[in-house]
Amino acid sequence: MVHVETMMKEIVEIQYKSRQFMDMLAKGEKLSPSQIVLLVQLKISGGMKATEIAEFAGVTPGAVTAMCDKLEKAGLVERLRDSEDRRVVTMKLTSEGEAQVLQVFDKFEQKHVIEMTKVLQQVNELMSRILL
Repeated sequence: MVHVETMMKEIVEIQYKSRQFMDMLAKGEKLSPSQIVLLVQLKISGGMKATEIAEFAGVTPGAVTAMCDKLEKAGLVERLRDSEDRRVVTMKLTSEGEAQVLQVFDKFEQKHVIEMTKVLQQVNELMSRILL
């Protein structure tokens, strides 16, 4: 039981520190932590539909539209319509958006980024094995 309690404590701490980390990323930026997360996810995915963004972010499609409107106005994302079905719109990063994502992470020493990446990859691999 002690291991379970310790694990739960660590999970709660990671969640708390993740929020702090996102706040740190947003500090001094014109973007909110949730906007930064969206930009990062768009970089990783190469583009997402509004419904995918809503599911990823746990928000309503209306909230996605408002967030994407702000990011589009800032020149960080663009809406691309599907050539076969014009109703389908994919949000993608602009070159300015790509640069913004990279610039946000310049606040950290490269050695810390590398170390955190390795640890997070290990945690994700373990969680994937457990969740299967």
